[in-house]
Amino acid sequence: MDAYNVLIIGSGPAGLFAALQLERLGVDRIGIIDRYPYPAGGLLNDGKLNFDYRVGIDLDELKLDRDSAQRLMEEIKLVFAQFPKCRQVTFLDRNEKIEALESIAGEHGVQFIAPEQWHWGTDNGKAVVDYLKNLLKKTEFLLGTAATSIVRQNDDTYHVLCSHQRKKVCHAAKVVLAAPGRSGAYWFRDVAAKLNVCHNFGPIDVGIRVELNRKFYDEVTDIVYDPKFIFRTTRHGDRVRTFCTNPGGRVRSENYNNFKLVNGDALAGRKTGNTNFALINTVSLTAPYSDTTEFGHMIARQFFLLGGGRPIVQRVGDFREGRRSSISTFNSRTRHFGLCRATYNATPGDITLGLPARIIDNLWESLKKMDKIVPGTLHPSTLMYAPEIKFFDTHFITDEHLETNVKGIFVAGDGTGKSRGIVGAGISGIIAARGIFRKYF
Repeated sequence: MDAYNVLIIGSGPAGLFAALQLERLGVDRIGIIDRYPYPAGGLLNDGKLNFDYRVGIDLDELKLDRDSAQRLMEEIKLVFAQFPKCRQVTFLDRNEKIEALESIAGEHGVQFIAPEQWHWGTDNGKAVVDYLKNLLKKTEFLLGTAATSIVRQNDDTYHVLCSHQRKKVCHAAKVVLAAPGRSGAYWFRDVAAKLNVCHNFGPIDVGIRVELNRKFYDEVTDIVYDPKFIFRTTRHGDRVRTFCTNPGGRVRSENYNNFKLVNGDALAGRKTGNTNFALINTVSLTAPYSDTTEFGHMIARQFFLLGGGRPIVQRVGDFREGRRSSISTFNSRTRHFGLCRATYNATPGDITLGLPARIIDNLWESLKKMDKIVPGTLHPSTLMYAPEIKFFDTHFITDEHLETNVKGIFVAGDGTGKSRGIVGAGISGIIAARGIFRKYF
């Protein structure tokens, strides 16, 4: 059995930045466990960095003030600034153009946020992971190793039971930092419950990915690479927002255990004629049923069945007419509408069969407002893919160091409700690492 001072579960941005911080503080014998043979997490996706305390960071959840959050963002920025393929894509000195967009959005009751943004592109994802890995000198990577359970010993150390190449292995540690990411959130919630780690259910984001001809959206993304529009719907008073815009990008899917979700990305070296963005509705549940994770899984499994194992895509022109898109009409000369060709091979169908009516109402109201801000958004050829679901919902109750109620168990990243996105995940990893050092070394 290998013994470590700190075992980190998850090799995404939260885990990697935690390890970097621990090494800088002089901690050795650090291990990073990940079920994938190559470090994973959000770093392998589109690679967008939002340096704004309003995006990806919940100041109350992390117990931070704005100045502290800004200092942590600067630390993240210094690391990525040394990676040559990462470049700034949104500059806040374009004040007049940004203010004009804010004014237009405000006229329609929509909040507009323009963060400072950097980007490296999906095609540079492995290069950035290799760059971060090479910064680590005292950390051992235990890749292709799936953590299955965590057992607390009588001496307050932990045994992390794992499966590696179909063999059972065990690693011991004084401290465990769980940074499982969104894909590992469900697993860690069950493991944490057996350790009596306290958690509650927060909201999830459920919606669609919109893909349109990029000529309609370039006017906005030439100013702000990933614009953030936040809507408050009239009928229900619900929150809807845009997320993860990809100019010249592609729609793709993410594989979960028994369903698929849509997502989007953009390559640095090759662009398409389309732009895509997520439009997601924040969903909170109350008693008697508050398990938002299971609610999201239920929606995703339903789409998986309806789409024959793939997400569903529907043209706006068909949606307006109350008809499903079908294989026979999707690319027909009379129904194609001319401008936007799909970049992902989803199943043509009807998204209203899989999403609750309230969510459909909220998304459509928001899209109509978006079309007033960015004319052409609702061109009949625009595509709507479903489902897009972001699982940030299991919130673990922690102190200011991100230690849970169970001594020696810390959490960080999107999968534990402490962040949304790369920068936020990295910040939570740094906070947890400093807490681990302060309390145990």
